[in-house]
Order: sequence, then structure tokens, then C-alpha cells
Amino acid sequence: MSHVLIVDDHSPQRSLIRAIVKLDGHQVSEAGTAEEALARVAETSYDLVILDLVMPGVDGYQFLEQLRSMPGGDDTSVIAMSSADEEVDLSRASALGALDHLSKPFGYDQLEKALNRVLNATPEQIIEMRDARTAQAEAYNAVISLVDESKPERRRLFRRAKPAHR
Repeated sequence: MSHVLIVDDHSPQRSLIRAIVKLDGHQVSEAGTAEEALARVAETSYDLVILDLVMPGVDGYQFLEQLRSMPGGDDTSVIAMSSADEEVDLSRASALGALDHLSKPFGYDQLEKALNRVLNATPEQIIEMRDARTAQAEAYNAVISLVDESKPERRRLFRRAKPAHR
């Protein structure tokens, strides 16, 4: 049984995720803010954090930056979440070590597959997942750079990733 921390400022969303994670047989803790989650992570080790990227106050990116600077924080697996209509920087989340991303609303099957993919991965597979996500982020940033160089008027079509501080 794995210990999963759900971090989302939206209580109904946390309840839905909690139900799915518990149905899969995992122990669940919850946090309604990134600040609360950081306090929990400082006290307890988690196998996985399911993290909303867009929250008031300290957001998911800042949480990831602080998590990665904590002792053992680099070893904590993270699945990032965001609403499909929210402006999200997936390359930044990837650079900060998020192994997967779910767009809200998502179904039971999508969450279950992401949980199994991350929680059943070997340490070598986790490294491969991180490397693949980092490569995707780098490729995205390379495309943006090419667009910037060739057609400055098209810059507004792409959002430049904010640098990750690790």
C-alpha cells in the first residue's frame, strides 16, 4: 500500500480523487493549500503527491520548487493536475520533476492508469519518465525559440516557459 498526498484547493475535487485512490487500496492524506502540503511533507514521507498546479497563494510550481529543495524531496513522485482551460506551463512542471499530468475533468480510468504507471514504476523507470518529460519540455522550448527567431509576430501564439529553479 502506498501513501498518497492529494493537494488541491477545491474540496470536491479532493474528495473525488480520495475515493479513487482509496478504491485502488492506497492510504490517503489531503491538503487544501500548498503551504499545508509542505508542512505535511516535512513531517511524513509520501510515495506520491497528486498536485493541482493552479492554486491561490503558493501555487503548484512553487510547491514543486520547495519540495525539491527539501531533504528527500527529489525522490517524491508527483502527478500534476490542472483544468483544461487553465493556462498551465507543463514544461515547467516537467522540469520540476512532475512525472505525469492530468487535465481536469478526468475520469477514474485516467487517474488509475497514472497512479499505476507512477506507483508501480521501478527506480530506473522513474528516471526514464523524468528524462522523457524533461526532453518534452526541452523540445517545446526549442520550438518556441525557433518561432521567436523566425516570426516575431507569432510569439503571442506560444507561451514561453518560466525557468524552473531546482
